[in-house]
Amino acid sequence: CESVPTTPVTVTVQSEPTAGVIAADQTICSGGDPAAFTSTTDGTGDGTISYRWERAVSPFTSWTTISSATGSTYDAPSGLTQTTQYRRVTLSTLNSVTCESAPTAPVTVTVQSVPTAGAIAADQTICNGGDPVAFTSTTNGTGDGTITYRWESRVGSGSWNAISGESTATYDVPAGLTQTTQYRRITISTLNGVACESVPTATITVTVQVVPTAGAIATNQTICMGGNPAAFTSTTIGTGSGTISYRWESNTDLTTPS
Repeated sequence: CESVPTTPVTVTVQSEPTAGVIAADQTICSGGDPAAFTSTTDGTGDGTISYRWERAVSPFTSWTTISSATGSTYDAPSGLTQTTQYRRVTLSTLNSVTCESAPTAPVTVTVQSVPTAGAIAADQTICNGGDPVAFTSTTNGTGDGTITYRWESRVGSGSWNAISGESTATYDVPAGLTQTTQYRRITISTLNGVACESVPTATITVTVQVVPTAGAIATNQTICMGGNPAAFTSTTIGTGSGTISYRWESNTDLTTPS
């Protein structure tokens, strides 16, 4: 003899959640701020959807859960110094049971190393309006990407100004410099369209001497043939930025300008 059946119990089987798609790979400078990862396709499932974000650094075999990151998008904090991969797992919770999707394809934030500035040479001194010797690159700058340079100059304690059109390792200042001027070089490394800058090199200084003054000598005199002229006196000495010396010149062709 049989009883009536019990009230049935149901085993509800959730469908496997889908991971969706996140975007996108990017490149930043060391210590920079990655752009927020967008959800190009949200994850799906039979229950209430939430997410778990994970990250990994090279060799990208060990993934770490990112605390409190449960939305479909994620904005990594600024200050990243290592190339890092990110991925998202969709969580579907139905009747208090949570099922997980497979992870999304990872997105990679490539962090460029800090470019090195290298070194340039050397301090020099010129006459007012002269032509400085070209600055050499004693050590080229380095970086992960394509290397270019920015040259900057300033007068006194003023602000630094970029020198237009100069992007190579060396720089030849045009002739005609009339003010003591400092110069420096910055290395720019461009990877995947992202330019990162080094600190500046040590500055080099082109010291421009003031135009020396001639002073004055005295005075015209007349002597007999074969006589001994009186010594020429200096009524005003010459002046200049450096150690003063003189060159004396003579001319017997009085029709020719000196």
